[in-house]
This record gives sequence, C-alpha cells and structure tokens, in this order.
Amino acid sequence: MTNIFMAVIFLAALCAPASAQSKRAKSEESLFLDLQKTGLGALNELDEKRKFLELVRLEKQKLQGNMLDNIYENAYEYYRNGNYEDAKDLALKIISIDPNYQDAQMLLEASNQLRGSAKPGMSEKLMIEDRFKTALSYYTEGRIEEAHAKMLEVVKLSPNNIKAKYWLSKMKEDLKDYYFQKGSQDYQVRDLKNSLDNFYNALLIRPRDALTIAWITRIEDELRQQKANDQLKAALESYAQGRLKDAYEGLRRALEVQPGDSKANKLMAEVRAEIENGYLAAGKKLYGTRRYPEAIGEWDKAKPYTANMGYLNKLISRAREQMKLEGDEKRHRAEEAARRAKAEEEQSAKEEADRKAAEAEAKRKGVAVEEVGKKPQGVSEENRLAAQSHYMEGIKYFQNSNYDKARDEWTIARQLDPGNADAAAGLKRIESILSGGQ
Repeated sequence: MTNIFMAVIFLAALCAPASAQSKRAKSEESLFLDLQKTGLGALNELDEKRKFLELVRLEKQKLQGNMLDNIYENAYEYYRNGNYEDAKDLALKIISIDPNYQDAQMLLEASNQLRGSAKPGMSEKLMIEDRFKTALSYYTEGRIEEAHAKMLEVVKLSPNNIKAKYWLSKMKEDLKDYYFQKGSQDYQVRDLKNSLDNFYNALLIRPRDALTIAWITRIEDELRQQKANDQLKAALESYAQGRLKDAYEGLRRALEVQPGDSKANKLMAEVRAEIENGYLAAGKKLYGTRRYPEAIGEWDKAKPYTANMGYLNKLISRAREQMKLEGDEKRHRAEEAARRAKAEEEQSAKEEADRKAAEAEAKRKGVAVEEVGKKPQGVSEENRLAAQSHYMEGIKYFQNSNYDKARDEWTIARQLDPGNADAAAGLKRIESILSGGQ
C-alpha cells in the first residue's frame, strides 16, 4: 500500500497531465479502504468473513491494476516523446509495485537502451529492427511463443509498423495451433491440468473455435470426475477405518463435483444411516436411564443425517412429555410429603397439648397422669392406633377432594374408636360439603 501511494505522489510531481488520473486513483483507493473498514465487524460467520476478505483482496488488486495502467500510459507517453529518463523512472516505479508487469519491463529495457543516445530516432529504428529480426529468427526456429512475445514488443513500441503487425497476426494464428497441439500432447500423457491451460490459451487467441471449446468441455468433465474419484477414494478409506463423519464430508464434496455419481450416492446413504443409527442408539440408552435432555441432544445431532425427520421429532417429543410427567410426579410427591409432614407435626402438637392437659388435670385431682389419660373401657390400644391410621388415610383422600374415600376411612376410624373426635369432625365436614354447605 505504501508503494502505491508513493507512486501516486511521484506521478503528481513529475507530470501535470497525470495529476488528475493519480488523484482519481488515490480517491478510489481511499474510498475502498473506507469500504474495507465498514461492516467487517458485523459479519459473524467465518465463511462470510472469508468471502468479504477475498472480495477486499480482489478489489484491491483491481484498483492497483487500474492505477498501474494509468502510470504506464504516462510512462509510454514519455517514451514516445523521447523523454527516456522519465519513462525509465516511471517504469521502475511500476516494477517496484508489481515485478510481473511485463510491459513496464519492456519499456524499461527500451528506455535504458535509447537513453543518452545522440540520435534517438535512428537508435530507436535500429532497436526496433533488431527486435523484429530476433522475432523472425525465433519463428524460423519454431520457437512460436518467444517469436510472438518478441513481435508483440515490436508492435507495442512501434504501433505504426505495418510489417510487424502482419507478422504478429501470422504468428498469432500459429500460436493458436501451437497451444492446441501442446494441449493435445499433454492430454495424451494424461497431464489434464496443463492440457486444459494450453487449450484455454488457444481459446483466448480464437475465442469461438468450436473444436477448442469441445476439448475444454471434455477435459473439464474428466477433471471433475477425477476430483470426485479422489474424494470418493478418501471417503472409502475413512469409512473402512470407522471415521464415519470424515467419510460423510468426503462423500459430500465428491457429490458437489459429480452429483449424479451412483457409487457415491449409494455409499452416502449407508454412511448417513450408520451415523444416524449411532446417535439413535446413544439417545435411546440415555432415555432408558432417564437422562432425557442428553437423549434429546443425541437425537438432535442425528437430524442432518436422517431421511425420516418425523421419527426423530416423535422421539424428541416423547422424551419431553416424559420429562414433564416425571417432573409433575416429583412435584406431587414433594407436595404430598409436605402435607404428611404437616399433619404429623399437627398430630404431635395435639398429643403434646393433650399430655400437658392431662398432667394439669392429674395435678388438680391429685391422681397419677396414667389415671387421667386412661381410655374408656372397651377400646383397646390396638384399635385406637388403627383408628388413628384410618383417620390419617382419610386426611389424604380429603385433601385430594376424594370425599367418598375419606368418609369410608373416617367411618372405620369411628367404628374402631368411637371416641375419636377428629374422625367425627371430619365426617361432619364431608356431610356439610356434600350437602352444599361450607
């Protein structure tokens, strides 16, 4: 980035005609840097950030390329006007930013050759003639690429050279045949990548050549199939080693290249089924031990691999229902235990109050406590305890609004212990409720 701005500043200092262009390039660069700063923080997904940064890189390259082309136009203008020193300096600036800028390399070489010449016009003519002869020599030797590149230099340095344009056109046609032949040879030895590159080079020279397009289509199909086969092979190796998820990813990539591959599709179905069954089994095992949230988690993991989403949703729904039922049951048991504890606490308090009352009565009468608390004849201790047990059972039914069962229990309590006042009061309360009273 520093080199870009240095080049822009250098241009502004050297030539007034270039100032507007350099200002425009600088303005575009500034605007783009603002774009680069804007919105990046709002991108949360890693893939989105990568795509954005790739866009940044491409746009930056585009801006840099446009700016260097503007600089080159100024350098070439200096060259055409015989100002070889300034042409050389600008060419050097371009190369310092982009060492692969071939036209700048050519202009630097020509400017160095002509700089300081006593007769620049004659020197340029001799230089052009020398390059022209070199290009023809390469062409005669069958070095088509080098001949074309050298003749292209002649045409760029001397745009009005009719002879050079004629030979460049002839060499261009031969170059197309050269690339076509080279692509065919690479294909024969199964070097598909280089073969495709050569056929594309031929297509650039003759864009509508049907035979070249047919070859490119054929090779691209083979490359896709080769890539799919490589992915399929890697997936099979992962599958054989039990690495099911790696196998799944490999098959997914293979099918992205060749969606209709029957072998890959068949294996994909098997791998997906195995992965799904693994999650299903793990979930069912957790469900059996009442670890419902973890079971649901396993079944959720199976969703990307299933062909029966309804079944998975049914399992998850059942687990959630069971969680709710057991939660309700647990809460009910806790409430029941609390009610029972409260009843026992109340019973203990009542017994303690009765004991204290008996002690006070015994003290008042001057008799033993046992005499005061002695139960009427005819009710055994066993019946009294049984009556109290039925009374407690009646309380449970009463609290659950099961008045018939409560009445049965308290009736038994009264039969066992006619003096059980609590059971009598309970029966009165039930009669009042059933008759519409409060």
